[in-house]
Amino acid sequence: MKYFEYNTYFIDGDKKRVSIGARCGLANTLFNTASGSIVVGDGCAFGYNVMILTGRHNFTDGVRASTLNSRDTGWGGGDAEVPPAGRDIFIGSGCWIASGVIVSGGVTIGANSIIAAGSVVVRSIPPGSIAAGIPAQVVGSTKQ
Repeated sequence: MKYFEYNTYFIDGDKKRVSIGARCGLANTLFNTASGSIVVGDGCAFGYNVMILTGRHNFTDGVRASTLNSRDTGWGGGDAEVPPAGRDIFIGSGCWIASGVIVSGGVTIGANSIIAAGSVVVRSIPPGSIAAGIPAQVVGSTKQ
């Protein structure tokens, strides 16, 4: 895999669950694979401090699953709290994910899309879209 020079990314979790295409720039991007895999297509550019987060925490009757077992001395509660699968993220080729974006698990960002700085992606974005906001919504098109 070839990347641009400003790749200072970090993978929190199983590195085998991350697939990054050719010619991507990953400026200080965090990839969290706690609850799924992450696939990034070719030619994607990431701004600074992007977070791609598959992880989630389960609650039971309004309480974090790990707090239900008083014998659990860890913070996370294992699979009961953080499911190991089901929250995959797919980012199509040619995307620009601007600085400070957060992408939540279980979404697809279609090829050749732009996600504006500071946006939070909680739903899938169609190919060729410009999306912005919290939560991110389609506000335009990259097609002319």
